[in-house]
Amino acid sequence: MYLALYLIPQACRKSELEAAIAHLWAEIQELDQSLELMDQETEAQDMAMEQVLQSMQDTQRHALLLRAQAGAMRRQQRGLQHPMQWLQNQLGRLQDIERKAKMDITFGPLTSPALGLEPVVLGDVRRACTLRTQFLQNLLIPQAKGGSIPSPQDDHFGTSYQQWLSSVETLLTNHPPSHVLAALEHLATEREAEIRSLCSQDRLQDTKMARCQVPDQSDSSQALPSVMHLIQEGWQTVSVLVTQRGPLLKEHHILTQRLQSLLEEVERCALGANERQALVLGLQGYGLWAELKALCAHSQELEEAVGRQQLLLQELQAKQQRILHWRQLVGETQEQVRLLIKSNSASKTHLCRSPGEVLALIQRKVVPTSEAVAPQSQELLRCLEEAAQHLPHLLLGTLLRHSPGGLQPLPTVLPSIHQLHPASSRGSSLIVLSHILGLPTGKAPELLLPKAASLRQDLLFFQDQCNLRCWDLLHMKNSLPPGPSTQELLQIHASQEKEQKENLGQALKQLENLLEQALERIPKLQGIVGDWWDQPGQVTLSGELCQGLSLPQWRLRWAQAQGILQQLCR
Repeated sequence: MYLALYLIPQACRKSELEAAIAHLWAEIQELDQSLELMDQETEAQDMAMEQVLQSMQDTQRHALLLRAQAGAMRRQQRGLQHPMQWLQNQLGRLQDIERKAKMDITFGPLTSPALGLEPVVLGDVRRACTLRTQFLQNLLIPQAKGGSIPSPQDDHFGTSYQQWLSSVETLLTNHPPSHVLAALEHLATEREAEIRSLCSQDRLQDTKMARCQVPDQSDSSQALPSVMHLIQEGWQTVSVLVTQRGPLLKEHHILTQRLQSLLEEVERCALGANERQALVLGLQGYGLWAELKALCAHSQELEEAVGRQQLLLQELQAKQQRILHWRQLVGETQEQVRLLIKSNSASKTHLCRSPGEVLALIQRKVVPTSEAVAPQSQELLRCLEEAAQHLPHLLLGTLLRHSPGGLQPLPTVLPSIHQLHPASSRGSSLIVLSHILGLPTGKAPELLLPKAASLRQDLLFFQDQCNLRCWDLLHMKNSLPPGPSTQELLQIHASQEKEQKENLGQALKQLENLLEQALERIPKLQGIVGDWWDQPGQVTLSGELCQGLSLPQWRLRWAQAQGILQQLCR
């Protein structure tokens, strides 16, 4: 009975525990299910975040590409601005020429020229023909005088040639071809008429009579050289060239034999593949070095040419500025003249009124004003008298300054603007002198003389310096000791060739060692470069982590790797 009483509570407790365990198992299953759902949601969120990050990275890459493309487009646009401006200028010039070509141009008769001005194109064509004639005269006159070389003072060949080219360029730029051809035909017709008039019988008879009356006083130096003289000069030039060609051919033959012997010596050495490749690389290196020196010299010449062109451009710009300034002054002067004429006409109109109106106007306007100003004028006169009493006690230096504390005195000579007016008798010469000295046109003529004297003194100083430098060079050339003999030069040349061969062998050996070291390091460098491009830090952005590291940490690792790579390359 006691056992039964003891077992009943145990059974109840067991059933309660089983029920609690079942309830716990149910809760555990629910928790597992909720955890699985949370894991799934977390995975989905991670995938969404990865997609968002990937889209952001793609967007940033696209933005970088678009910015780079925009920069390239801007650079391309800036590069096309100059050609576009040139094309626009060319188009404007061609349109202007087309507009001029549509206009008919007429020339005056040949026998009775018109009193008016001739067309501009005819004047330009006549000027170009005149300059061409002068150029041909400067080209042929020295030869006609015996082939003497003209001095730089009387040789106008280059100047006339440049003037002719500039006139032809201006003619072709400002006038259409049809007008130029018409002007040439007109000039040809004029010349033909002149030749026919000169070749008439009356002119021939007058010429014969003048020749019979006047003795022949022509100078022998002005006669043209004969054909035999020209042939002799040509053969003399040919003989000089043949004499100069002999040593050059001999030197070429010696150098060819030397090169052939060197090639045979290289063939006899029976070099291996690596040695032959090293020799070829060395020769290519020396060839590239010589080409580099030639390119450097050419680039220096181009830089000097660019500098000269820039100086010319600056001079042209300065001339343009001076011309624009002068045009502005002329416009202002014309405007002042117009206003003066207008005011004079208005004054004449007022003065043409009747005396009664003038008297009434004076009584109405001038008399009250004079009566009102009379006390003030008396007071002003009294003040001026008091100031005049104090003038003897003032220092003159104080009055010659802009202010009491200033250092620059006021100019004591006023510029003579009236003498610079184009209508003045001395105005053109003073303006030309101002332009030559590089001074503004408003500079007073009395101030031009010191500037000209200073420039003249500088010119004399530079001429003395140039003469002194030439004398020093001549003295140095005469005082140099005589050079070594031919045998010593041959010995020096042989020693230099031997030293050059030794240096070339050492250089080739060093180059071969460097190539072997480079071939050994190529796999390591390829592995390092592959690891560099495959590392995940290439897509790292600022403010984000990539595999637990930020962008500064990745940069630190890259700097360390770069140092290790430089050590390996050494």
